[in-house]
Amino acid sequence: MQDTYSGQSSRQARFVLLALLLLAAVLRLVRLDEQSLWYDEGFSIALGKSSWPQAIAWTAQDVHPPLYYLLLNVWMRLAGSSAYAVRFFSALIGIATVPLMYALGKRSLRQDSALVASLLATLSALYIYYSRETRMYSLLTFLSLLSSYLMLRIVAEGSNAQPQGSLWVAYGLSALGMAYVHYFALLVVATQVLYFVMWWLTNRRPERPALFALTIASLCGLAYSPWLPTLMRRFAADTGYWEGSMPPGLALRRIMISFATGEMLPEPVAWYVTLIFVLLLAVAALGALWTRRKRSGRFAHSFLWLYLLLPVLAITALYAYKPKVTPRYSLLVSPAFLLLVSSGIVGLWRQSPGKTRPRLAAAFRLAAPVATVLVLAASLAADRGLYFSPAMRKPDFRSAIRYICESSAPDEAIVLVSGHMFPIFDYYCPGRTRYPLPDDPVLRVDHMLSLNVADRLQQITAGSRGVWVLMWQDDVVDPGQVVLDLLLAGGKELPVLDSFRAVKVRHIGLPPGAMLGWSTANVLPANTLYQRGITLLEGGINKLQFRPGETAQVTLFWRASVPVPESYTVFAHVGRGDVRAQHDGLPANSTRPTTSWRPGEVIEDRHIISIPDTFPPGEYDLNIGLYNYSVPGLPRLRVLDHMGNEKDTLTILAQVIVLPG
Repeated sequence: MQDTYSGQSSRQARFVLLALLLLAAVLRLVRLDEQSLWYDEGFSIALGKSSWPQAIAWTAQDVHPPLYYLLLNVWMRLAGSSAYAVRFFSALIGIATVPLMYALGKRSLRQDSALVASLLATLSALYIYYSRETRMYSLLTFLSLLSSYLMLRIVAEGSNAQPQGSLWVAYGLSALGMAYVHYFALLVVATQVLYFVMWWLTNRRPERPALFALTIASLCGLAYSPWLPTLMRRFAADTGYWEGSMPPGLALRRIMISFATGEMLPEPVAWYVTLIFVLLLAVAALGALWTRRKRSGRFAHSFLWLYLLLPVLAITALYAYKPKVTPRYSLLVSPAFLLLVSSGIVGLWRQSPGKTRPRLAAAFRLAAPVATVLVLAASLAADRGLYFSPAMRKPDFRSAIRYICESSAPDEAIVLVSGHMFPIFDYYCPGRTRYPLPDDPVLRVDHMLSLNVADRLQQITAGSRGVWVLMWQDDVVDPGQVVLDLLLAGGKELPVLDSFRAVKVRHIGLPPGAMLGWSTANVLPANTLYQRGITLLEGGINKLQFRPGETAQVTLFWRASVPVPESYTVFAHVGRGDVRAQHDGLPANSTRPTTSWRPGEVIEDRHIISIPDTFPPGEYDLNIGLYNYSVPGLPRLRVLDHMGNEKDTLTILAQVIVLPG
């Protein structure tokens, strides 16, 4: 009778697993190419199209090892390079992750927990998102699951006399492959090795498994040794991230939120939802302790807790060294999180303490359906955000690049800021000449553009009647918007007929022989004190005489003696008691609002004032000041004299002359 029940249970599990596979396929494949490919995907495709030696050399400069790109190269030879085809590779692996989650859950927990974990993996917004992206994270999670499953099989069968060579070879290949997909995989491998050593030490130290382990470890170490110098260079000097540190608590919070919601829910809702998952982890821990105390079997959760805690703590420590927290880098640890949460849900339903504690059993009976509904509702809400929330859509490179390609004339230049996005531009606009600024193959936070780029821009625009500028991550490589300032100093802004999510397009018309330099040839002493401890130290202007149609390049140097709690807008006006031409904006092209000024820091602030064609000739004042845009009436900061008395609302920095046209 037991065999009959077991057979029925297995058939039911297979039926449920098949249904989950079909649901996973629908969630991962429906409208797979509806959204634009974005920068990371364009980078993947460019490497996938490269030869293997080229891809390996390129990834040595990037943040990831090369295996995914080499496999993508093979896939693209078979399936092509359309958006659907390249994403389908990740989707297939993501679908295969569901039954593999079940296999690991059944071996480490119980069949019911394994099915719940498979359901959570099917619905996980984090898993769905990266199953629909041309990146390595779906493959990374799959290999993390596969190597963990194989390690549990090795340990479970380690005391048997049967040979384990095939299992060890499979484990070695999956672990080595995982390490060649992502550096964080080494943390999971270390956890698996630790688990094996713990088992070996507590099980009479069998000789055969030890020999297999040493052999596979030696071979894998030898196979990975060519890449170790690259790994060490990346860890020692990674120019793709800012220097600094991040509080461990904040890093851990973001990792847990990504596991629970895929960061598809807004704060603080996402954190409240995550607390439900964390409570279920606590239930799983209590259930494991209860099972151990009752001596009803081995401590089945031990591997999963090692799998979750050790890598997450190590990753948190690494984030303190490099403050770059992104959910995809921790994705390979998430299977342990989902499995333990599933164990907590099943533990509530099973009500194991109920036989001796009726009140506790009643609480469990209430908590079980509530927790189940909340987890499923949170998963579905995150999925809804993934598919339908405008905020969760990828940057719209497709529309922006195609708009530039279709709208630009042959005698117009195309400039990319940041330059490292050239792979996605080339994907959507093949064959067009484009000029990356800066000309780096990958993002470098230590390579910001300065006014020295003027000569390069002059070369790019020689003979061009206009420039199209595609901007993304420009806040990193061009925080002062130097490229736009230089282009606008020699040309005029032209309308762009559309806007694009997370990607900016600017069109600048250039007159014949336009000069794109920025000049402060005329130094304008100021040393003017404003309220709030703000001082205008001095200014600079390209010249003091203009003809209609020309532009004044004004550079201001500010310093605050104390923190400024309000955000003030700077105005630069040309007039004679009125305003004839002007430029207003937050300091440093909106990149350094006054609230960010550190006491004693000098802020360079550039303004371009266009002199209209109809500007009447004469002598005018160049007036400088600050006002609070968020307050009705736009109140200005007042200028103070040396005694601290208020005397005016602006500084007359210079007199400029407008000549007849």
